[in-house]
Amino acid sequence: MLVPRAQEASAVVADLDRTLSRQVRRRRRRGLPPPQVLVETPDWSFSSGDVDRPFHAASAGKLLTAALVAGLVERGRFGFDTPIGRLLPAVDTDGLPAVGGFDAAVDVTVDHLLAQTSGLPDFFDPPRGRRTPAAIGAVVAHPERRFTPSDLLDAARGLPAVGPPGERFHYSDTGWVLLGRIAEEATGEPFATLLRTRVFEPAGMEQAATPYDVTLLPDDLGSIDVEPFWLRGHELSRAHAVSLDWAGGNVVAPPRDWLRFLRALRGGALVSESTLARLERPRHRFRRGIRYGAGTMTLRFDELVPVVGRGLPAAVGHLGVWATHVVAYPEHDTFVVLNFHADREMNASFQVQMRIASLLRRGVAQQARPSNRLAVDGDHHEDRWS
Repeated sequence: MLVPRAQEASAVVADLDRTLSRQVRRRRRRGLPPPQVLVETPDWSFSSGDVDRPFHAASAGKLLTAALVAGLVERGRFGFDTPIGRLLPAVDTDGLPAVGGFDAAVDVTVDHLLAQTSGLPDFFDPPRGRRTPAAIGAVVAHPERRFTPSDLLDAARGLPAVGPPGERFHYSDTGWVLLGRIAEEATGEPFATLLRTRVFEPAGMEQAATPYDVTLLPDDLGSIDVEPFWLRGHELSRAHAVSLDWAGGNVVAPPRDWLRFLRALRGGALVSESTLARLERPRHRFRRGIRYGAGTMTLRFDELVPVVGRGLPAAVGHLGVWATHVVAYPEHDTFVVLNFHADREMNASFQVQMRIASLLRRGVAQQARPSNRLAVDGDHHEDRWS
C-alpha cells in the first residue's frame, strides 16, 4: 500500500532530523557549531541550523566564477579556447611556470583554467618541500596577511609547472586568479562588482557578498557577518589571509541564497543549458568518487563507497575545504546546501550528503531508516577539497 505523499515527506524529514541530531551532539562535544543544512525537493524540504546566516563557501564558490566566465563567453567577450595571453596584460602572464617548450600565455586557454588542466601549480597547496606565502601552513601561521591577485600569481611563479597544458589534471587555485583577472580585463570592472551585477543580482542572492576581497577588506573584520570556519584547527573568519581565495570561491552567503543560485544556474538565468552541460560534463578524476568538469564536481557515491553507495543518484556542484557543499541532484530536481564549518568535518558532511542521496533514491517513507555510520576515508580527512 502506498503511503500518502504528505506522510512520506514527514517521515523523510524525521529521518534527517535524527541524522542531524546525532551530528549536533557529536559536534557540541568538539566545540563546533551546528551544521547548516538546507534541502529542497519537489515534494519536501528540510533545514537544520541557522539557514539565514551567511557562511563562507570556500571553493564551492568556484561555481559562481565558472558561471560568470561562461556567461562572458556566451556574450562573445572571448572563447573557451582563447589563449590567456590574448586576454591578460603581460604583467599577469610573464614568468608563469611552464614546462620546456611551452609558454603559459600562448598555450594555456580559458578552458584549461576551468578544467584544472593548465599545468600551473597551486600556490595554496604547493608540492612537498615547497612553500609559498599563501600556502595552507603559512595562512594558518600568519592570518594577518593580505593578498592581492598579483601577490598570488607571484607566489605561483616560484613553483615548478605541473605539466604541459591540457595533458594532466591538477587542482590549482592559481588558475582561478587568472580567470578572475580575465573577467576584469574583458569588462573593465572589478571582480567583486562583476559577481554582484552578473551573478548575485540575476540569481536573487539578496545577502551574498565578497567581504574578504582585498579591495573591500576592512581593517577590523569583526563587522563581517559570517559563520565561523576552521582550517587545521584554526578559526579563520577574522583572518585577513582569507583574501587569498579571491576568484577561487571567496563568497559569503546564507544557505537560502546558495539555493537561489543553484535554481538560477540550472534554470538558465546565468548560462544556457548547453553551456551548463559543458561545465558539468565530468572530465577528470579529482579523487575517488569525485569527478571534475569545468569548475564543477560530480559526486559519485557508488565509487566513493561501492557497496553502500550503489544505486545512489549523482550530485553535481562543488565542495569547499571547510566541508561546504553546494550541489544539485538533477534527476530528482533537488538542491542541497551544507556547511560543516571545518576541514576535519568533511567526512561527517559526506555522511549527511549520502543520507540525503539515499532518501532521494528510496522515495518511500517506510523505507527510511537511520543508517549506520558511513566511513569515508577516515574520520579526520584533511586532503585538499578546495
